[in-house]
Amino acid sequence: MSKVRGKTEHIDIFSKISKHIELFIIKYLKVIVISVSVVVVALALYFSIERVYSKKEEKADNTFGKVYLVYKGIINEKEEETGEGEIAEKLMELNEDFKIVLNDYPNSKAAMKSAYLIGNSLFNSGKYEEAIAFYKKGYSKKGRKYYISLLCLINEASSYEQLENYEKAEQVYKKILSEFSEDFIIPFTLYNLGQIHEKQNKLQNATEQYSAIVSEYDWSSWKQFAEKKLLLIKNFQL
Repeated sequence: MSKVRGKTEHIDIFSKISKHIELFIIKYLKVIVISVSVVVVALALYFSIERVYSKKEEKADNTFGKVYLVYKGIINEKEEETGEGEIAEKLMELNEDFKIVLNDYPNSKAAMKSAYLIGNSLFNSGKYEEAIAFYKKGYSKKGRKYYISLLCLINEASSYEQLENYEKAEQVYKKILSEFSEDFIIPFTLYNLGQIHEKQNKLQNATEQYSAIVSEYDWSSWKQFAEKKLLLIKNFQL
């Protein structure tokens, strides 16, 4: 008899649990369906966007690649046959094709590379202010780990140096130090900062930059240059 009662109680408990689950599902079915639908739609949208982005990036790369092949062909032309001035002129003309990539695919890596190469041709032609504008376009904080961002910042700083705008150049070099933690670039950047301070006759600041290279980056080839600079500054101050 006790076995029957126990079995009955077990069935009753199971029935109550099942009923509660059923009531819960009925009560929140709409919410559950909506939630699942939202997740499914979100995932579908994510993968759709990712696919569209990948295709657009691929198309941008293909367009850039065609222009870059022409660029490489010009670069590889023998100067004795073409002439340095003519090569520079051809590269300037090619900028229009790079600008198409830049305008048609503004958020792509191909656009960053195009802006960088346009900046370089302008820099080599002595058009430093125009070059800076394109280096700024080539730099992307979102994609700052991409090597082109770093190259754009370095060349932007160099352009400011050519314009003797040392304050702006210093700002860009400090930006490199704050955003790029790769050890290999730090000694180079510190050395350039030291040179800028020298040009401004801020020898104490220059000494600090060179000393940092010597003490913290003894593995770097820039250490030897920094040591020579420190020696020159020391002799100058005697």
